[in-house]
Amino acid sequence: MNSLKFLHFSDIHLDAPFGSLGSELLAAEKRRQDLLEVFDRIIDIAKMEAVDIILVSGDLYEHEHVRKSTIHYINKKFGEIPAIKVFIVPGNHDPYISNSFYRNFEWSENVHILSADRPKVFLKEHNACVYGAGFSNFHQEKSLIEGMEPADPKHINILLIHGTVDLNFKKNRYNPMTSSELSLLGMDYIALGHFHNTLWGIGKDGKIYNPGSPEPLGFDEEGEHGIFIGRIDFVSEREKKLYVKFEKTCKRQYKSLEIKSDFFESDDQIIDMILREAVKNENRDDLVHITLRGYTAPGYRINAANIANAIKDSFFYAVVSDETVNQYNYEELVNEPGIKGLFVRKMFSLINKAESAREKHLLMKSMQYGIEALEQGKVEVL
Repeated sequence: MNSLKFLHFSDIHLDAPFGSLGSELLAAEKRRQDLLEVFDRIIDIAKMEAVDIILVSGDLYEHEHVRKSTIHYINKKFGEIPAIKVFIVPGNHDPYISNSFYRNFEWSENVHILSADRPKVFLKEHNACVYGAGFSNFHQEKSLIEGMEPADPKHINILLIHGTVDLNFKKNRYNPMTSSELSLLGMDYIALGHFHNTLWGIGKDGKIYNPGSPEPLGFDEEGEHGIFIGRIDFVSEREKKLYVKFEKTCKRQYKSLEIKSDFFESDDQIIDMILREAVKNENRDDLVHITLRGYTAPGYRINAANIANAIKDSFFYAVVSDETVNQYNYEELVNEPGIKGLFVRKMFSLINKAESAREKHLLMKSMQYGIEALEQGKVEVL
């Protein structure tokens, strides 16, 4: 019985700029180092698990930002595992274009770049065929699997592909496909990339897997991140057994913390509340987005930048969003006969029609500033 063991990862985005960290240049450089350390861990896992092949489903690096020294480092690490074949399909961040390192760099002998020039590799020792459909530009409006012939069931068949699956976008520029179309190809495992969240066994036959980014890259990627380890056993042309497990690799996590109070009265009070929450949740190595919700004392203005600066040593990185509302007695104001009462009634009519919590919050803030302007003749916004 033929068997093939693999490690599948994608979207590590080596040398990513981490522009979301703003002016925190040291933090951005440390995050780039984090990515290299996670890449090292992936290579170590491949050795420990004694896999036959590594599947990289695109966005291995950032074409616009990658340093040549990083490419040398990647290749060195792949070269340290000569018995493990590495298959890479280019993504939208590392496309197979004229000045791509995939075209113009001498990769280790065990590294195979799958592209239109070389769309598949047959592994005789495993009776397996590895197919690849990757980006030849930063955008791919037409599906890369259009016209692809179904795989030969006499082999173990794997497809590496980067793109969007089952998304109902009118104009998708990132290789739009459906899980039904992919299932028709008769693959025994489809190694998908592009989504940064994990997808387990989707499609009609449950053969489509996306590990997500092995290290999260932004606040929209909360939770644990990692890679897939799998094995395909060839029992017969009609029966191939697939086993897949998830392995955590992330060094840090992005987390959202919510701090609530009916009466915020000082920045120091808020700082103490955040630090107590940080100790309780052990967030020191994480990147946190702290949202303040509730009511502030009349006249008190939260200084989010001051708070973020005061707590910065308790987290790897922290950003503070103020979604509080100044504590006015709106129930009394709504019954006033003058312009303030009229204004508050008009605002409440809009607030009651708000379609989201965010819209409601912005309208409440607008009402607060409007009352201040009417009472004080000016508005101070921090």
